[in-house]
Amino acid sequence: MNGAVLYDLAMRLPLAVLMLYNALFVGRDIYAHLFLWSGPRGLTYGTTVASLVATEAYLLLVAAFTLVRLRPVRKLSGVVPRVTALAAGLLPASIAWLPKAPPMPGRQVVGTLLILAGMALAVVSIGWLGKSFSVMPEARRLITNGPYRLVRHPVYLATLIQGTGIILIYPSIAAVLIYTVEMILQVIRMGYEERVLRDTFPEYDDYARRTSARLVPRLY
Repeated sequence: MNGAVLYDLAMRLPLAVLMLYNALFVGRDIYAHLFLWSGPRGLTYGTTVASLVATEAYLLLVAAFTLVRLRPVRKLSGVVPRVTALAAGLLPASIAWLPKAPPMPGRQVVGTLLILAGMALAVVSIGWLGKSFSVMPEARRLITNGPYRLVRHPVYLATLIQGTGIILIYPSIAAVLIYTVEMILQVIRMGYEERVLRDTFPEYDDYARRTSARLVPRLY
């Protein structure tokens, strides 16, 4: 293997291993809910299981596409874009360390449904990206169909929806602050990604005019 191939492999493996590691724990929770659960099996139970399954699909997709993704045509240089992408990707995990408010059934169901919707959108969007999936601001192929016909960054829209659901389930000022910072970082990240795509694909400007919404249709 030459140095470039080894470097590319070194960049792929940590994220893939992290996603598979998390998938083990989510898989354990799915097993516990399906085979060991002794409580009521109502709407809260059903939405919780569905969101766990969607989360598992998301983690496995990210791991798989990280390993088989195409080599980038172009990368955005500089440390700041990479640090921004990593921070935006890892920051939501800090919610798990916050104190949890007592669950309220109605709020829990709505929050879980939002998490499920966000995870489902993330799964579809990443599945549509396929081997073009990337965490860092890199250009592989320009994807303009599927969910990318509606907004230019559907994965980050999925993050916004999931974050709203998590805040509903575990409301706190700290959670709101974390997701506010998260969305600021995602907007900055969008700009970096659009810059490298625009520099790589001449047709990107036409795509951006046709798909005017970056994140939320008719709003932004």
